[in-house]
Amino acid sequence: MAFNIIATVTDQGRQRIAEQLKTGKSFQVSKFSVSDGGHSVGDPTVALAPDPAAISCVFNTFQYGPVAINAATLVSAFCPQFTCILGTGEANAPLSSICLIATIVYSPIVDDPDVGEDFLFAVGNYPLKVKTASDTFQYAVLIQL
Repeated sequence: MAFNIIATVTDQGRQRIAEQLKTGKSFQVSKFSVSDGGHSVGDPTVALAPDPAAISCVFNTFQYGPVAINAATLVSAFCPQFTCILGTGEANAPLSSICLIATIVYSPIVDDPDVGEDFLFAVGNYPLKVKTASDTFQYAVLIQL
């Protein structure tokens, strides 16, 4: 099953972009997690608006990951797309949220302790979908900058 998701960049993600422009400290979006925290509990057909202030992937009872992103491309000069695949046997549960996680990969500061640190970069929510052991979910997660 394929999903197109437009993810919201978190406040921390925006702060890291600003820091990157100012200092050159850089990061790479390289992992993702999925959870059941993106739908309305009262109506699972309704996706909740992602909270840009979140600092971790929100979940009700289930979270899977982080695992490596399968591919990253540019669909336009301003829109990266991340392909995230859950294969058969992975994350078999009700799902309604995908979180993109970035890792700081470079700093101009010698021995900067931030290098290697992960942070929540973006969140995309969608109506509840149940993944079974025989399903494969493929997410095309878009970020508009």
